Amino acid sequence: MGFFYTPLPLWLASGGWIVAAVLLALAFMQRPFRRLQDATLQHVWLGIIVAVTVLWACNAWFDDGPVIHLLGATLMVTLFDWQLALIGMAATTALAAVVLDASWLTAPITYLLFGALPVGISAVLERASNAWLPRNLLTFIIGHGFIVSAIAVAAACGAMVLFEMGLAGKSIPIPPAFIRGSLLLCAGEALFTGLLTILISVYKPAWITTYDLRRYRLDRGPRV
Repeated sequence: MGFFYTPLPLWLASGGWIVAAVLLALAFMQRPFRRLQDATLQHVWLGIIVAVTVLWACNAWFDDGPVIHLLGATLMVTLFDWQLALIGMAATTALAAVVLDASWLTAPITYLLFGALPVGISAVLERASNAWLPRNLLTFIIGHGFIVSAIAVAAACGAMVLFEMGLAGKSIPIPPAFIRGSLLLCAGEALFTGLLTILISVYKPAWITTYDLRRYRLDRGPRV
């Protein structure tokens, strides 16, 4: 999955560890666990980590291209914001590395491309959506659930191809199977994240810790 089994130069693997550590340090400096003071939210966050780890274990293997899978990063950002999403995706990467018996030298690169990058893109796009788009439930679901998740996965797939080109030191042809798989993956990620966003917005709006629920008319009473 990802670059777990890709041989990397020692300097690149070490640089990945440094960058990942810096990002996680920035996330911890924001004191993100204040959002999880409620026991239910703690269980939801831990449950999302386990669910995303299962998603990461469902790989699409191509004979002539990289390995891709669903990410789940946008859903984490929607529910818990970028700090807890970064930490959660790091936990997901670690669990996946243990389950798949992967090399720890390459785990940070996988985390940066499949965890940190889609988390960052999702956070930026969701804030842009909050600032510029109409504030209603339909916009929230379509924007945060479907569009942002598809863009985040597309960016991760593009970054993966660019990274492989950098490793090869030259431009390499993109396998047609990978292009088709990436399009299907974007659609699958949008459907998965969008449907969960619909269900959570309607039935469990208190699980969305990143926004004022009344701003999107997700409930009619005060925030609990």
